[in-house]
Amino acid sequence: MHASTIRSRAVRIVGAAAAALLVAATTAGAQGSSSSYSIGANAGLVIPVSDLANATSSGYTIAATLGMHQPLAPISFRVEGSFTELPWKDNIAQGAKHRIYGFALDGMYNLGTASTNGGLYLTGGVGYFGTKDTDVQFFLGAGETSTDWNFGLNAGLGYYLPLSGFTVYFEGRYRNVFSNTNQVMFPITVGVAF
Repeated sequence: MHASTIRSRAVRIVGAAAAALLVAATTAGAQGSSSSYSIGANAGLVIPVSDLANATSSGYTIAATLGMHQPLAPISFRVEGSFTELPWKDNIAQGAKHRIYGFALDGMYNLGTASTNGGLYLTGGVGYFGTKDTDVQFFLGAGETSTDWNFGLNAGLGYYLPLSGFTVYFEGRYRNVFSNTNQVMFPITVGVAF
C-alpha cells in the first residue's frame, strides 16, 4: 500500500470522526440537552521508547484542546492539536531535534460517577501526525528533513479536578505513530480546560 493511500485513509478517518463529533453536538443541541464545550491546553514530559528511544532523549509536548461533554454522560470527546520535540542523542546527531506535530480525536470515558471532587477517566483516540528532524548537520551546514505524515493511536489514563471556573487534569498516555520505524512514546501531561 502506498504512503499516499494510507495518508488519504487516515485523513478520511480523522475527518469522519470530527464530523461525527459535530453531528453529535448539533443533534444534542437540537434535542434540548445542554452540551458543554471546553477549550484548554496541556504540556508535559515525553519519554520515548522502542526505536524512538534508541535515537532520541526525553523531551516536551504542548497542546491546545477543544472538548465536548454531555452533563450526565460518562463519555466525552476532545480534539487536540499537539507539538512534541525530542532532542537527538549527542552521539547520533548533536544539537538535532525530532519534532512531531499533528491532530488527534480522543474519547474519554469516566470511571465512576461524575463528581465535583474529580475522578479517573480512560482516554484514547486516533490522530494524524507529521514528523521531521531539524538542525541536522549536512555537508553544507545545518538543515531539516521533509515532513513525513502518518496515522497514529493513543490510549491512557487521566484524573480531572474541577475547580472554580476551570478544570485541571493530569494524563499519562501511550502514543504510537505508525511510520517506517514505529515512534512510540509516553506523554505525561498537566492541562487546564475552561
